[in-house]
Amino acid sequence: MKRRYLIILGSVVTALILALAVWGYQEHKMKNLVTIHAENHYQQSFHALAYYVDSLEESLGMSLAMQSRKTMRPQLVETWRLSTLAHAAANELPLTLLPFNRTNEFLAHVGEFTYNTGVKTSSDRPLSGSEYSTLKKLYSESRGIRDGLRDVQGKVMVNHLRWMDVEWALKGKKQNQDNQVIDGLKRIDGQATDYTQSFSPENPRNMVLERQKIKKMTGSILSKEEAASALKKWINVKNARVEKISETGKGSFTDTYEITLEPNHRQPLDAAVTKKGGHVIWFISGRSVAKEKISLFDATRHAAAFLQMRHLTGLELTKRDQYHNVAVLTYVKKEGNIRFYPNSVKVKVALDNGEIIAFDQTDYLFNKSDGVSLKPKLSERQVRHQINKDLQVKETHLAVFQNSLLKNVLCYEFFATKGDNTYRLLLNAENGDQEKVELLRN
Repeated sequence: MKRRYLIILGSVVTALILALAVWGYQEHKMKNLVTIHAENHYQQSFHALAYYVDSLEESLGMSLAMQSRKTMRPQLVETWRLSTLAHAAANELPLTLLPFNRTNEFLAHVGEFTYNTGVKTSSDRPLSGSEYSTLKKLYSESRGIRDGLRDVQGKVMVNHLRWMDVEWALKGKKQNQDNQVIDGLKRIDGQATDYTQSFSPENPRNMVLERQKIKKMTGSILSKEEAASALKKWINVKNARVEKISETGKGSFTDTYEITLEPNHRQPLDAAVTKKGGHVIWFISGRSVAKEKISLFDATRHAAAFLQMRHLTGLELTKRDQYHNVAVLTYVKKEGNIRFYPNSVKVKVALDNGEIIAFDQTDYLFNKSDGVSLKPKLSERQVRHQINKDLQVKETHLAVFQNSLLKNVLCYEFFATKGDNTYRLLLNAENGDQEKVELLRN
């Protein structure tokens, strides 16, 4: 009898070990897939950044060979487009923890200068001596940054360097001297520092630096344990186990805890919480979403209840999207009749059961919208004359909008139709300039 009992017990233990081994293998496989996906994304973004800066340098050089603003304008517009794309590619890299600000500032200078001289102005007068001098300086500095990026790109490819190693080194504050990617980017940023400091107050302002003047957080400084407890209470997973918690590395724009929770019988949940005040910046659940069972309308009700329970009021739903059984809802701050687009909140709702599986209030927490006059200089009627007469205006709002130069401006927001198409037009409430035109698709 005893022998039989031991055989049964041994079989159970063996089965448990096999089950744990299978589970461990699947978890390891899943983590590898996530790592590979992130690495591919970083590699693609960096090579895109190098390509756009390379093209940017060539485009600036071609502009110098042209005489009049009229002939130069198409090239300046192309340069402005490339600077915007380079900016976007740079922001996809794990560089928020690395002092890469000056390079982004350089791209902002290129964007603002080419926008003002080639896109926004309607004059065909030749460039002034000051403007031409600025164009030459931009071209000269772009060559140095281009060469630096090429050097890092070559080392990444030859030595098979991984961007995930860069991210882990930065997050762990282990910025080793032999990390060729980090050292190369620091050299590039040093070159850009020399350039940005040479600009006088009369030259284009540092729009990236202005953007980094973020709102200060309120509340007391929290420990890791206090932040994890605040997160669990806020998300309503009080019995979740804390799997991992770490502080952001040196150079991050705000002190933050990054936390991974394991709720009971549910997929892990990752989040970021400010060290000061314990404000939840974002969270995302790793669970898969089953077949759609609720409508987009029902999803908005679940999202509205979620926001209200967390005292996130004074928000207006401005955008609803649906992807693969998931609803992505965008809300913006609203005061009176004015929408503040720089202050937005995104909520992701699973359409199988209405659960909130992701939330992001980064822009709502940190973006400043002060410094913008909320009294329009032009009336709606005066600005409406800028709109094509074939369009039928259906709806009008006032809105604070962050334009392509990263400036917050007060606009009239018009929703208009022509045939089956619906357009959104943002026209500056101070001078009537067109800030953005968008074709809205179903």
